[in-house]
Amino acid sequence: MHSETRDLNLSETEGALAAAVLELVRHTREQDSPGPEHIARFALFSTEALLEERPELSRLLPQETLDLASGDPHHLTSIETGTQHGDVADELEHALWPEGCAGGYIQARIRGAIDGAPGAGPAPVFVAAGALNTGETFSAVAREGEDLRVGRDLIPELVAALCASLGIDSPNARAAAQTE
Repeated sequence: MHSETRDLNLSETEGALAAAVLELVRHTREQDSPGPEHIARFALFSTEALLEERPELSRLLPQETLDLASGDPHHLTSIETGTQHGDVADELEHALWPEGCAGGYIQARIRGAIDGAPGAGPAPVFVAAGALNTGETFSAVAREGEDLRVGRDLIPELVAALCASLGIDSPNARAAAQTE
């Protein structure tokens, strides 16, 4: 389990989603920082199901991924489905997700303040969210140069938009339905 998620009491499925989100976040943050308003979208697939359906893909995946996925039915593989500069809500509203994907992930660098964070100006903020078709969500957020904060639903609007794009209920929608 990643140190960032140790205290979150995640199920195995949530842990797999968190691992996929954190791997994508690390990969992105290690690269040269693209400009503000940069958006990237990935489809998430069950590695086990993906390799069962398309065994030839095992030649394309890094050995480390194959080792991690071996015997882990929850392991997820991400496949980039698009990058652009623009509006996150518009990207998700018009997103087409590949057939058979287990969920999706979106990340963006946007200009704006993190709710409750000190600071006067709208510094670039990195936001990321992942959601599975089974309803699990995980998100990450950080101002440029600050530590990453992670949790199930740190960015409710982004999580809700991602879930709507995938055609699943967001955690907020499920909670509202339970109180009615």
